[in-house]
Amino acid sequence: MKELTISIISCNQCHDLKKLLPSLIPAAKHIDAEILLIDNRSNDATSEYIHQYYPEIQVTYNPDITGYGENHNINLSKARGRYFVAMNSDMLVENSVFVQLFDYMDTHPDIGIISPKVLSEDGSIQGLNKRYPTLLDLFLRRFVNNPPRILQKVVQHRLDYYEMRDVGYDRICDVEFLSGAFMFCRAELLKSIGGFDPQYFLYFEDVDLCRRVQRTHRTTYFPFVSVTHYWKRSAHINWKFTLYFIRSAYRYFNKWGYSFS
Repeated sequence: MKELTISIISCNQCHDLKKLLPSLIPAAKHIDAEILLIDNRSNDATSEYIHQYYPEIQVTYNPDITGYGENHNINLSKARGRYFVAMNSDMLVENSVFVQLFDYMDTHPDIGIISPKVLSEDGSIQGLNKRYPTLLDLFLRRFVNNPPRILQKVVQHRLDYYEMRDVGYDRICDVEFLSGAFMFCRAELLKSIGGFDPQYFLYFEDVDLCRRVQRTHRTTYFPFVSVTHYWKRSAHINWKFTLYFIRSAYRYFNKWGYSFS
């Protein structure tokens, strides 16, 4: 048994791992942790790089076309940690991130998932704490980039509400929708509910997981430690990812009910 399992995925993301691992490895050494990596069909020598420079990381090669959540589920099935971190590879982490989240979770057994403050490269806060999505929120975020001036304040107010800007990002609070970019979870709880729903290839697997965890536990934001996320917002700039987004949104609303505003 380990204290923590850290799960990361690479799908031709060796360049991201080269940035992440110099911060991740020292942070993981502050706690009894194992790091599990899924190499999902990479052709950029991800596995070779890890074997050469970070042999302590356990690599599983997945030859199938598999979604984000399902890849993390493969690591979850092997996890020996009491806690399980599902995180993106396009990140940097603070040295104390795992210890602080571990200590807080250990003293708050009613919390099932906790997430830290997520920053952009310039140090600004990424608004990843969200309320449950509605069709209006998703439409405004994806398709209304430059609203008419008369509507700008109304649209911005709505988007700020969706991202919980009214609550703010400086205090501990419960959050309906924590981002799958970095989730610090109770491993046994995740295993008991089957981990991520593999029906979501990409997008919405995180809010779906939060809602299932919330049947018995809280999902909480902890602002006193941070990670840096090189956020690409792929669904905004790539039609393939936009189609993934639309398909997952359809599945999400069919499962949890449609809310328009």
